[in-house]
Parts: sequence; C-alpha cells; structure tokens
Amino acid sequence: MIWVIVPAIAALLALLAILVRSGLLRLRASVQQSWAGLDALLLERHDLLMQLAERCAAHMRYEMPVLERVSRADAATFAAAAQGDIPALAAAEKLLRSSVAELLALAENYPALGRDPAFAGLRARALAIDAAIAERRELYNSAVNLLNVRSQAFPHRMVAQAIGLHAQALFE
Repeated sequence: MIWVIVPAIAALLALLAILVRSGLLRLRASVQQSWAGLDALLLERHDLLMQLAERCAAHMRYEMPVLERVSRADAATFAAAAQGDIPALAAAEKLLRSSVAELLALAENYPALGRDPAFAGLRARALAIDAAIAERRELYNSAVNLLNVRSQAFPHRMVAQAIGLHAQALFE
C-alpha cells in the first residue's frame, strides 16, 4: 500500500510545483508587459519633449537655463528607463515633471508662443502622455505588487527562489 501512497504524494507535490511555477511566470510576464507599455510611453514623451523644447527655444531665448534643466531631466529619465533602473527613473521623473511644469508656466509669459498652434498641439499631447504614463505606472505597480506578494508566500517562495525570481521595484 505504501508503494502507492508515496508516488501519489510525490506526483501531487510535483503538480503543485508546476502550477506554482506557471503562475509565477505568468505574473512575471505581466510585469514585463506592463513595463513594455510604460517604456513605450516614456520613449514617446522623450521625443515629444525634445520637440517642445525646440519650439520653446525659438521663442524663449532668455529662458535657456529652464530649457537646459528640462533637457537634462529628460535625458536622465531616458537613461534610467533604458537601464531599467526603476528607483533612478522615479527620481528622474519627479525632476522632469517639475522642470516641464516650470517651462510651461514660463511659456505663459510669451504670447507669441501661446498663439503658436504647433506649441499648443505639443503641449496638449505632452499632457495626454503624462496622464497615460500615470495610468501605466499604476498598472505596472499593481503587477509588481502582485508578483512580490505572491512570490513571498508559501509555497510560492520556495519555487521563486528555485527559478531565481526576485522582488521587483515599484515605480513610485
């Protein structure tokens, strides 16, 4: 009788390990998919901010320090996103948001720039992309949180360690 019970228990444990591994890999794929969507928006915003800065530079010759801050913050955000360094990306994002807000506030002082339809279009698109980035960041953080919580619970933790799955950083 024991020769039936032991293989049955071993088969059940193997099945459990396979199911847990499969679930963890699906969660990791969800995190990667969420990051890919967020990364695409960050790249699109990078290109858009370069166009916006060029448009502003044509009208705002006396505001070059602000334009340079936007450019540096954008480059830092782009580099952090390219490396997948989420904590550095979060810090660069904060700096970029404040720099762009300052640039847009200063643009109000230039009536010719305000009447420029290209600037208005770029500004509206930049605001829409920022809203989309906020939504994607929430989706990414939700996926990461689910993966992190699940990979720390028993028996998922044992399987996560076996397959080399580590906790992911949230995009704060």
